[in-house]
Amino acid sequence: MPIFNQTIFTGFAPNLTKRDTLLALSYLCLPWRWLKLRKGEQAELAQKKLQKFFNCQSAFVFDSGRSALYFALKSLGAKAGDEILVQAYTCIVVINAINWTSACPVFIDIGDDFNIDPADLAKKITAKTKILIIQHTFGQPAKLDEILALARQNNLKIIEDCAHSLGATYQGKLSGTFGDIGMFSFGSDKVISCVRGGGLITNNEQLAQKIKSYQKELLPSRISKVLQHLFHYPIFFISKPLYGLYIGKLLLKLAKKLNIINKIIYQPEKIGERINFYPAKLPNALAEILNNQIDEILTLNQHRKKIAGLYNKLITNNLIKLPAQTRGDSESVYLRYPLLTKEPDKLLKFAKKNNIILGDWYNAPVTPAQIALAKIGYLAGSCPKAEALARESVNLPTDRQIHEHQARKIIKIINSYK
Repeated sequence: MPIFNQTIFTGFAPNLTKRDTLLALSYLCLPWRWLKLRKGEQAELAQKKLQKFFNCQSAFVFDSGRSALYFALKSLGAKAGDEILVQAYTCIVVINAINWTSACPVFIDIGDDFNIDPADLAKKITAKTKILIIQHTFGQPAKLDEILALARQNNLKIIEDCAHSLGATYQGKLSGTFGDIGMFSFGSDKVISCVRGGGLITNNEQLAQKIKSYQKELLPSRISKVLQHLFHYPIFFISKPLYGLYIGKLLLKLAKKLNIINKIIYQPEKIGERINFYPAKLPNALAEILNNQIDEILTLNQHRKKIAGLYNKLITNNLIKLPAQTRGDSESVYLRYPLLTKEPDKLLKFAKKNNIILGDWYNAPVTPAQIALAKIGYLAGSCPKAEALARESVNLPTDRQIHEHQARKIIKIINSYK
């Protein structure tokens, strides 16, 4: 038995493995590997693996999901004066990528599935609308039949934001393959992870050539950033199991304070400003870690579905509203399992007292919650459903590190919440 109660996390390096930690350490510690920190064959191999997984014509990888989205928008011709439709209940980095192109984000409200509400989408399309970004929140595919029909009627280009939904399907077809371009994130809390990375897929040859030209012009990632991403592995590998003791928290705090590890979102990004080390090429070292995880997509998602099934079946607290059930035409990958409750902060504190750190995606129509929404073009009250759901959102972990007995402990705590 453990000598202390280990903390159960939602997020906090959920895809971390001993294998990837040792690989990161080999790049950090073995001099003969330093020459391949940034340049090598691994990024091209990752592209080939993504092409095979999606059975698509072209795949590309970048240093981040925000960079990938920027190049998707750029390849579709986004420019000043254009309106880009994007749902509320999303992350600031999505909005920043739109603003990098000088186009204007227009926010669409959501439904009970946390995805675009087709009725509100129809109201927001104007003569200036050029591109629609379809987000599949928490791994649940959006109502694609209705959404795609509206997009086609209005000649809109489509980007699928699959940051949460790698491996999810709609009518038997993988998310990311319905639009002109599919975008993916390989950040630390995503379906698969190399700490920081992003990808694009397309079956359009003209778009592929544009994206390829943009990718070719990119500089390698800064060496300092590559090292930060690699240090993420040993730091979290040590601090995560020791988090219940002061030493784990101290190690993590020191690593952040000394800039040994990266930040998920940097302060300038929170106010809509551009970071000067994005975009860049995906480093070879991170691409090698990514390649290991691409091979595990189906296994990881099967585990997520199993854990989500336990939550579906066993959470019975009347103070908790479970997510809308997956529609028969789609299959979610449950990146996280979303709950709604009238006092989310109270539930988060209650769980934390029991050594469970729950997630708060998304606690604002655009997160992080500290963002000045007016500065990024969001008008308060314009997406009332998104705002209402954000005020009640809590999410549970489903990742590879959540074993059945831990899921059952989470369920027990949720059911005992008053």
